[in-house]
Amino acid sequence: MSRDQAVSVEGASPRIPPSPYIGQEAPSESKFCPLAAVNKWPYKFFHNPDSETIAQAFFAAGKFRTRGWTLYYIHTLLSNASKPLILVPATEVQDLFDDIKRELRLLVYFPKEEKEPGFLLSFKEEGIPRPCYLGRLDLDHSLDEMEAQIPPHTDSDNGEHRADDRSFAAFKKKIEAAIEATKQKSKNQRDRKKKERIGIKQAWCEQLKRAQCYLGVRPRSVPDMPNPMEDPSISPRELERAMKRYHSSKGVELPDLEVSEPAPFAFQDHVVFVCVDVEAYEKDHRPITEIGISTLDTHDLLGLPPGEHGKTWTKKIRSRHFRIKETAHLHNSEYVAGCADAFEPEFGVSEWISFKEAPQIIASCFRPPYSHPLGDTQTPTSGTDTPKRQLILVGHDIKMDIDYLQKLGYNVANLSNLIEALDTADLYRAWKHHQNPSKLGSILMEMEMIGWNLHNAGNDAAYTLQALLGIVIASRQSSLATTQSQIARRTEVLEREARDRAKEEAHEWAVADVEGGDGGPPKPLLRIGWPTSDQPDRRRTNANATQSSKTFNGNDRRTGKMAGEMHAQSQTTKKIEAKQLQSREAEIKSEPWIADDEEAGSFAQSITEKLAFLEEGEEAEGGGGVKLPVVKGETAVKW
Repeated sequence: MSRDQAVSVEGASPRIPPSPYIGQEAPSESKFCPLAAVNKWPYKFFHNPDSETIAQAFFAAGKFRTRGWTLYYIHTLLSNASKPLILVPATEVQDLFDDIKRELRLLVYFPKEEKEPGFLLSFKEEGIPRPCYLGRLDLDHSLDEMEAQIPPHTDSDNGEHRADDRSFAAFKKKIEAAIEATKQKSKNQRDRKKKERIGIKQAWCEQLKRAQCYLGVRPRSVPDMPNPMEDPSISPRELERAMKRYHSSKGVELPDLEVSEPAPFAFQDHVVFVCVDVEAYEKDHRPITEIGISTLDTHDLLGLPPGEHGKTWTKKIRSRHFRIKETAHLHNSEYVAGCADAFEPEFGVSEWISFKEAPQIIASCFRPPYSHPLGDTQTPTSGTDTPKRQLILVGHDIKMDIDYLQKLGYNVANLSNLIEALDTADLYRAWKHHQNPSKLGSILMEMEMIGWNLHNAGNDAAYTLQALLGIVIASRQSSLATTQSQIARRTEVLEREARDRAKEEAHEWAVADVEGGDGGPPKPLLRIGWPTSDQPDRRRTNANATQSSKTFNGNDRRTGKMAGEMHAQSQTTKKIEAKQLQSREAEIKSEPWIADDEEAGSFAQSITEKLAFLEEGEEAEGGGGVKLPVVKGETAVKW
C-alpha cells in the first residue's frame, strides 16, 4: 500500500489515559478502530504479498491478543444490532503498525478512509454518543467476560447527546460502516470482487468481438458517426434506413450472417493469424519436445464464403510440426496421451530440428510466407518483398505457450507488428457465457469437428485455429434472441424442477399425515443392548475387558480385582439384556399380525437373532473377531 493510498493517525489523536471506571466517555478528539476489524487487518485490508508474513509475526497463534488492548464500547442505537461495538484507540493500532515497520521493515498504514470508511472512526461531532471505557483486554480476561460488564443501554444514557435527525443519520452511517468493517468480507470487498469478475468477462467478450472484426463478420465501429435521431431535417422514411446504418456502424444491429456468402465486412487490418502450441515432457516441464505453428492469412479468405463453422476457411490454414532432436527419447504416456509421431498427413509432415536451430526457425514462421508447406510455391504470400503484415498470435491457454517460446530463446513480445494475442479458451467462454475454461477437444466437438491425435503440437496448433474460426462464425449466428431463448429455457427447466420437487414433497406429506386417529399405541424401543454406529459393541468390549484382566500383573491384587469387577459387571448387563429380549420376543410372537405381515415377521426374527447373538457371546469370551451383522433402522409396523 503506497503512502498516497493510506492515512496515518500519528499526532491526530491524543493518548487516552486509563479510565478509573467502566462507562467513562473518551475525549471527543480521540479516534478509534473496531477491535474485530483490527484483528482482520492483514487478511482483509492489507492487500500486499507480505500480508501473510505480517499475520504470522503479529496476529497468528494468539500474538494479537498478547499485545493487550484498551477496550471501549459504544451502543450502536441500531435496531438490527444485538450488542455494542467494541473499539480500541487508534493510537494503539498505530503502535502496532510502528512495531511492524521496525521489525519487518515494511511500510504499513491505515486503510484510506474513502475505501474503508469503517476502519478509522472519530466521534467529535456534537450531539452523538461517544465511546465509553470498558477495560484492558489481556490474557487474564476474555472478551466475553469484558463484554458482560457493559451496562445495558437506556434512554437516559448520553442524555446530553440527544441526537437530532441529521446528527443521528451521520452517526448511524458511521456505525454501519464500522460493523461492515468487522465482517469477514465487507461490502466494498464484495463490490470490488464483483467488479473484477465483470471486468474479466467484459475482456473476454471484447476479445471475441475484435476477433469477429479481424475476420470480417463484424464491422469496426465508427466513433464519430452522428446519431440520425438528432438530425431534424431527416424525413421519417429516410430515418429508418439511417438508423440501421447507424446501429450497424456501432455493431448493435447486425444483419444475419450468411455462411454461404463471403464475409459481409472488411477484414480489419488484413491480419495474419499465427497459432502456436508447444509440448513439454510430462514429468519435467523444462525439456521441450514439440513445437506446432499454424498460420491463416486473411488475404486467402477474400471472396471466399466461410461455410458452416468456418469449415471452408479452415482449408486455408498452413501448418508445420517441429520435433526437437535432443528430446526425441522423451515420450508422454502416463499423464498425457502423447503422440509426437502422429502429425496428421493433411496438415503436413514432421520436421526434426535442434535446440540451437529452434529460435531462427520459429522466427521464420512469423515472416512471409508464414509456415506454408514445404515445396509449396503457389501461396500468394511467398514473395520475400511482401510488406510487413499485422500479426495476431493465437493459442489455447496461450500464456503457457508464450513462456515455452521464451525458454527456447524466442520472445514474441519483441515483434513490432504483433497486434495482440487471442486465446480460444477465453473466446469460447465469451460465446457460451461459461465461467470455467473448456478443453480444445470439447470445443471441437461443439463445432462438430473431430480432433485427431490431440497433444501432438502440430495437430493442436491447426485445430486451435479451426476452433477460432468456428467460435467466431457460430457466435455471430447466435443472436441476442438466441441468447434470451437459452436463458428462458434454463429458467423454465429450473422452475419445472422446483415445481416437481414441491409436488412430490406435498404428496409425501399428504400420504403421511392422514386425517383422524390418535397416533396409535406408543412404540417401544426394540434396540436394547444392540450395538449401533454410535454405541460401542459390548461383546467386543467385554472380550477386551476379559483379555485385559488376563494380562494384568498377578502380583497387583488391586488391579486384578478391578478387572474382575469389570468383567462381572459386563456379564450381569448381558443377562439383563437377554431377559428383556426374551420377554419382548414372547410378546411379539403372541401378536395376531405376526403371521400375516412379512415385514413384521422379519422384524421379530431379528429379535431372535439378537438374542442368539447375546447367548453366543456369553459362551465365547474372546469373540473379538466375530463380524457383526448390519442393523438397519426399525421397520414401521402396522398395528
